[in-house]
Amino acid sequence: MTHVTDYEKYRREDEKIINPDTLRCYCCTNEPLIAGAVAVRALVLEFPGLGGGSCLGGSMDNLTVYDTPFTRDCAEKGIVVAYAFPGPWSWMNKGAVRVVDLVVDAFMRKYGWVTEDDFRLVVMGGSMGGQSALVYSMDSRHRVNACVAHCPCYDVVDCFDEIDSFPRTFVSAVNAYDMPLEEAIRRISPSCRVDELPDIPYLITADELDEIIPVEGLEQYVERVKQAGRSVTYMRLDGQPHGGITAEDRERMNEFVFSAAAGRGA
Repeated sequence: MTHVTDYEKYRREDEKIINPDTLRCYCCTNEPLIAGAVAVRALVLEFPGLGGGSCLGGSMDNLTVYDTPFTRDCAEKGIVVAYAFPGPWSWMNKGAVRVVDLVVDAFMRKYGWVTEDDFRLVVMGGSMGGQSALVYSMDSRHRVNACVAHCPCYDVVDCFDEIDSFPRTFVSAVNAYDMPLEEAIRRISPSCRVDELPDIPYLITADELDEIIPVEGLEQYVERVKQAGRSVTYMRLDGQPHGGITAEDRERMNEFVFSAAAGRGA
């Protein structure tokens, strides 16, 4: 299911700003690692956590090549991984969705993908990046095929004052919305929008010792998603603080991404 966004009417004009020639300004990719003979048939978008870093490997400080064991494996499989930069406090607000949609448009033009049947789109992230993956899956005008949310901020309302930095970043993300702030904040809170989640495979993880995201609340959110009829793979990561993940569990996450990118049952 795709959505018509507030900015759809500006799409052609916006492509003058975000296009295949300017992609390097908005994301860092593994494309230099992909051999010329390898056909590219999938795009993985990774979103940043609060402040711009990622517990899954991406960094806003690297504008050259996204080079990790995961992105190298993706390159061998013809999967472009793009660490997108929609803003360090964006919480996948309307403006962030607008930018990321244009980034996907640019990749479609770059690889000659005429329709969304020509490629697979997987989104992923940790913490704010996990929340962003869930919200983007709902709000993008593109069809997302699978979503990975690692220790996501599942409920912005419930976690509003969990740490001192949260309130100002949430308000910053939605202060331009033409509605009361409380209502706007609910638009970036996955827990308030379970019924809007597209019917795609989800991988959601919780860190057992998470000091920021309440594990019990996240597990209740997972159950609500399952009750809504969505396919959810849930992983509770034993002994891990917020953002932590073992090599073994990361391998399970990667396999989920590979399967989703290949169109296999995740």
